[in-house]
Amino acid sequence: MRSGVSDAGARSHARPPVLVLSGIGLTAGVALRMSAVLESSFRVLAALATVDDALAVLDGAGAERAHVVGLSFGGAIAQEIAIGHPERVRSLVLASSTAGGERYVPAERPIRDFLGRLAELPAEEGLWASVPYLYVAATCRRHAPLIGEDIARRLTRPLDPRSYDRQHAVARAHDAASRLAGIAAPTLVLHGEEDRILPVDNGRRLADGIAGAQFVPVPGGAHAFPTDVPGATRELVSFLLAHSRRRAGSAARRTGRATRA
Repeated sequence: MRSGVSDAGARSHARPPVLVLSGIGLTAGVALRMSAVLESSFRVLAALATVDDALAVLDGAGAERAHVVGLSFGGAIAQEIAIGHPERVRSLVLASSTAGGERYVPAERPIRDFLGRLAELPAEEGLWASVPYLYVAATCRRHAPLIGEDIARRLTRPLDPRSYDRQHAVARAHDAASRLAGIAAPTLVLHGEEDRILPVDNGRRLADGIAGAQFVPVPGGAHAFPTDVPGATRELVSFLLAHSRRRAGSAARRTGRATRA
């Protein structure tokens, strides 16, 4: 007879795998909030930093194909996986992301200056200093404990200030604008309407470049919209569940322009 642990493991592997990718700063804590919601319906896998790291996580989990969710910097990695390794991607969700290149819409100068100085701050201080830029003002005023939860989640993992420079260098160099047509996976683009790090037009332009992509702006949400607007994660779950019901291997290259919700 199999043990209860074995049964639990079997049930876990029966759930569709979802690879969640994020940045290394406070958005990593926000991504853990998303992962907590996804865990009720999916087998959640997490990776940081590079395409190779992400593929290694999939291989280690025995996941030939997975839904791929990229938040913030993780969206750049998710795009590269979808373009370079389409056979590994069941569906794609890009949240608070940009295609870079000619489709990139820059933040205001003071915010760009702050991001450029972030690596100079002690790691934990940098998390707290990022708060006014990542969340809407209403969250800071009325729901500060949620922000505290995101920071506490982030602090469960090691912080390396030197990694900020490396991540920012990769983010600045990211340019998938001319290669978005190579994304064949069903795609959902979610973006906070009040995002100050990556203004919302980044999401619109990103969705416009991917055939058939659905663009969903999030009113009242900033770069960390999963915390600002917890209900926005339901859109993500519904999308992933819908594409989990499709037969494996049935996704074909889609046609048409992006839709705006």
